[in-house]
Amino acid sequence: MEFPAPIGGTALPIDYSPSVLFAVLYAALLPLIIFRLIDKRSRSILLISTSIFSVERIIIYSLRAAQARSDTLRLSSNLINYLQISFAMGFIAIANDVIKFLHCLAVNTTFSCDMYEQAPAARDAPLNARNQQTVEVKGIFGWHREHFTGQPNDGDPDYPRRRFWIRRSHEISLLIFLTVLILSIVANRTFAQLFTDQSNATSVFRLRYVATALGLLFTLRIAVATIWAYLKLPRIKTKAVVILLSVCTLVTITAIYRLSVMYNMTDSPLSVGPHSLNSPGAKTCFYVFHILPEWLASLILFSTNLRQLFGTGPFGDLRKVDETEERRKKRLEKEEKKTEKKAAKKAKALLP
Repeated sequence: MEFPAPIGGTALPIDYSPSVLFAVLYAALLPLIIFRLIDKRSRSILLISTSIFSVERIIIYSLRAAQARSDTLRLSSNLINYLQISFAMGFIAIANDVIKFLHCLAVNTTFSCDMYEQAPAARDAPLNARNQQTVEVKGIFGWHREHFTGQPNDGDPDYPRRRFWIRRSHEISLLIFLTVLILSIVANRTFAQLFTDQSNATSVFRLRYVATALGLLFTLRIAVATIWAYLKLPRIKTKAVVILLSVCTLVTITAIYRLSVMYNMTDSPLSVGPHSLNSPGAKTCFYVFHILPEWLASLILFSTNLRQLFGTGPFGDLRKVDETEERRKKRLEKEEKKTEKKAAKKAKALLP
């Protein structure tokens, strides 16, 4: 009886060097990750999925390197299941962070001056004060567009309806992400059992395809939404669009690779046959088209101050609906009291 070949094949001695290489490459991202977490100008909870993913990848490739050198670990059911779940969830975790940044980028463009204090970017207005200017830049599609890289101008209209639908679209994206996450876990949580019991091989085969196909559609949806935002919304930064599309392209490569090799079936995890994904050529494709794009996507996200570029603030856009006038008054009263307390403390500290 045959069963679906594990993505990346079984960890064989040939996997040792590339596993160590990628463990080192992800470890090299740690200084960037730590910097983004401690620097208040770039600290954002929106990068949490990619941060966890990158740290977890150090563990993953260390374990895979250990598997490559150990006959006992090589066929460990728990390790095989863990690696297959991790490989299935990695690219979608990155895409989930990307959609959050796109959401903030789009929502920020819908606020007028009067409503701007509710925008995610409003928290960082002092940090971005030097960017409050209108500039003429060349668009990625070859034409020139006027982009406003700071707060809205006086007289810019407010778009509450557009803001409402952008937020609803983001909620739909979250549901898709959770669906892919659950399917990926269900499809791979008992993957190693297929080596001895193929009764669930068909369901695992189908679930893996469905999860990855949904993940690919999720990523393509982000890319299409990014292009739409660039063409239709005001004050969209070209650099932000380039970063979003670059990461989407890299994540798409991983998803397409997974879909292209999932049809392979094998009769043994140690087989080196043409459909086992254990041949040197198959291993090379795995590291080049699955693992490398994920690392490059992570590098792009951590090497850029996404908080300022996308106007996310520390927490992104947490509002489901616009603030009512009553809530706004209460919030302003609280802020005024806090400001008065801080001023009183400073004045008291200055007294001899």
